[in-house]
Amino acid sequence: MSDGPWVFCGPARLPVPRADAFEPPARLARAADLDHAVERALADPVSAPRLRRLARGAVTVAVTIPDASRPCPSAAILEHLLEELHEAGVPDDGITVVVGCGLHRTISASEREGLTGAPLAGRVGTEDAQGLETPCVDLGLTSSGAPVHIARRVAEADLAVTVGVVEPHLYAGFSGGVKGVAIGCAGHETIAWTHRPAFVSAPGVAVGRLTGNPFHGTLREIAVRTPLAWAVNAVMNERGEAAAVAAGDPTAAQAWLAQQQARAWLRAVDGPFDVVVAGVHSPKSVNFYQASRAATYIGLAARPALADGGLLVLCADLPARAGDGPGERNFADVLAAAASPAELVARGLREPLGPGGQRAFVVARVLERFRLAVVGAEEPGFLEPLGVAAFASVDAAVAAAEARLGRRARVLAVADAMATVVSGS
Repeated sequence: MSDGPWVFCGPARLPVPRADAFEPPARLARAADLDHAVERALADPVSAPRLRRLARGAVTVAVTIPDASRPCPSAAILEHLLEELHEAGVPDDGITVVVGCGLHRTISASEREGLTGAPLAGRVGTEDAQGLETPCVDLGLTSSGAPVHIARRVAEADLAVTVGVVEPHLYAGFSGGVKGVAIGCAGHETIAWTHRPAFVSAPGVAVGRLTGNPFHGTLREIAVRTPLAWAVNAVMNERGEAAAVAAGDPTAAQAWLAQQQARAWLRAVDGPFDVVVAGVHSPKSVNFYQASRAATYIGLAARPALADGGLLVLCADLPARAGDGPGERNFADVLAAAASPAELVARGLREPLGPGGQRAFVVARVLERFRLAVVGAEEPGFLEPLGVAAFASVDAAVAAAEARLGRRARVLAVADAMATVVSGS
């Protein structure tokens, strides 16, 4: 496909010939040699001693990795991390790889092997950290009152190391850093407190913002109460390839990568547009819970690129429909049960919405101002009860918008709306 207007739809691409403007994905070149990039990052850590020195004397080490909801070269990174830990004198039987599931579903043995790599699966212990199922340790409260409940395997380790991906995030500003432990390995009490609607809509909680962001600040306070002291973070390009790697202090490594890539990720466009067609690539396109992040990045920007009442079209295949985990299922139930977006927003500000309810809340905030549709869903019937339309093609969605407007629509195509955060100029 040419570089003309197109958007991701899971692993495929859809043309958007009617686009008046096009935001292509960030042109992030693949790291020429991933092993070399990881080795360099480990040898020259950001604001921290080298891991082989930091880990000396540790008997137990927990290494956290993301689940399958975001692409991450975990297996390749883990090989080098284990070498560093061995240099520090930590044996295989003292190392546990912990998959941070948050409130997503736990993963199967074959999925876990895919995330860690087959050679490592037989050498070190592996387990999930799932907020509703995994035993946690109560580590007290943050200064703002957030309960700190962390998976026992991580909380009781002599040292914790986290592997993650830095990319735009609606609440934390950017993912990566301490988030792999502070949320990925947290108990449901911690996740519920940090994700409650009143907190995620607080001033300063915004995509692309780390400084002065109370959500990010709370995650850092949570992490201080854990043995987390080191991280390896990667930036992925639109092809799911590692483009950059940094290691060292979790917050410093995250901030360094975010600063390097912010110009590619955060873009001002000549809005407003009547229709924004937003591409969602896999694995974020697997379910609506994850894919809806693209809608919130666009709809909840300080200056949205979409006109009030405009149509936001997500292109995603959604083979898992709303999602399989407890948070995803409750997200869909809460959204479907709402009398209106405004009623759900008001309810979220006065009472808990349960696991995943914060995503229903932010989607309702988008629906208060814009219309939302999906193109490409394998089984679109589940969308209508959520207040989301489904179309067979981008052309059909644009035609519906034009019929409503009574004129030609001005259309923006965003090829990769998970890593391209657009706002009106």
